[in-house]
Amino acid sequence: MIKVEQDFIDNLYQKARNSFKDCIADVNNRFLREEIDFQIDETRLVDDYISFKFFKAESNRFLIEVKLQLFSPGNIMIGKYFYYEDENGLSVDDSLIFD
Repeated sequence: MIKVEQDFIDNLYQKARNSFKDCIADVNNRFLREEIDFQIDETRLVDDYISFKFFKAESNRFLIEVKLQLFSPGNIMIGKYFYYEDENGLSVDDSLIFD
């Protein structure tokens, strides 16, 4: 059985939020600002879920997926952000999707 402490969950959501901020601040992602009709840094992030995906039957190899929902200042859901890290706590990928 896997036991996950609340601090671990809170830390993963914080890592996802920090990763989102890094993503929208990256000069190579400047085009994202044109995708929505408000300042992207005004996006409200809401925790959605955390999932663990294991590789085959190996309990020591897994991927953690953290999903945040994105809301406009007018409280309209505009998309989602996914943050991925491996079993060592290293960020391996992210994905920003506007609806």
